[in-house]
Amino acid sequence: MGPVRNADDLMAAGHGYQRSMVLFAALKLGLFRGLAAGGCDAPALARRIGADPGKLSILLDALAAQGLVAKKGKIYRNARVARELLLPGPRSQESILLHHLDGWGEWGRLSATVRAGRTPRGSAEGNWQENFIRGMEETSRERAAAVARKFPLRSGDRVLDLGGGPGTYAAAWAQAYPRADVAIFDLPETLRVARKILREKGAEARIRLMKGDFLKDPLGGPYDFIWISQILHAFPEADCRKLLRKARAALAPGGRVAVQEFLLAEGKTSPPGPAFFSVHMVAVTGGGRAYTTREIAAMMKTAGFRMISAGRPDPRGVGIVRGAVNGHKDRGTVDRAAR
Repeated sequence: MGPVRNADDLMAAGHGYQRSMVLFAALKLGLFRGLAAGGCDAPALARRIGADPGKLSILLDALAAQGLVAKKGKIYRNARVARELLLPGPRSQESILLHHLDGWGEWGRLSATVRAGRTPRGSAEGNWQENFIRGMEETSRERAAAVARKFPLRSGDRVLDLGGGPGTYAAAWAQAYPRADVAIFDLPETLRVARKILREKGAEARIRLMKGDFLKDPLGGPYDFIWISQILHAFPEADCRKLLRKARAALAPGGRVAVQEFLLAEGKTSPPGPAFFSVHMVAVTGGGRAYTTREIAAMMKTAGFRMISAGRPDPRGVGIVRGAVNGHKDRGTVDRAAR
């Protein structure tokens, strides 16, 4: 959605939650999975998923209006986009959408959070941790292979995917450079999900899983390359600087670091994705936000990194800032192919 310029735009912004909640309700009900068994009318689908047929038919009609469900007569079927993106499969976005739904409570308390200056935490329910980690896998699986190519490894290189979540990037490096030593460092509850994902990919044996809190515990090492993807935005600047100092200390002489983030332009009002993502961090964290390239570069310089440079962010605002220790020249470059 673009800038609000008139009353219609304003009302569209105000009603935007309705489109979101129709989709989220369908996911929570298992509606798309129910229709995967074959087209049917609302009463038959209600029996499949355990719902009220009258209310379900209204929800189905709204989904049809969105183009997520096709309707012919009284028969409903999943539309192509739902079959490709909302059912289990290589392009599924189901988990990341459920993760957004998990944050609905915090967004509902946004005004109180902004007023109080702190995040009033709600109770986590259901499979929020698995939704989050699997959602991160969904959003990174296509990008990971390109990134691995742009940061090549030598035989024996020691690689740390710091806060690696589902292990998508670690798996990409392990596949592209099988003689590298690749490890993920993350919280135990995160690695519980990561282990399942890596097992599903057949990559579990190729990646070491290291449990810990990266702000409190030793990171191990020394490493030749540390990858820090979509981590800094969850923390205030003081913690980001602390984490980058720890990464610097864990690198071997000549080691490299790369930080991938949703990057704000210098005015912090664009691109729209990082600007709204920064509000999401206000809603769900105790002090996180999106940063600009210049801010991350300054934090890296303070931490002791040199030869700091950045590629151009992609249209969604995702970009990479990289640095090195002891004047090491980066063997890989970040260009349009890795955006």
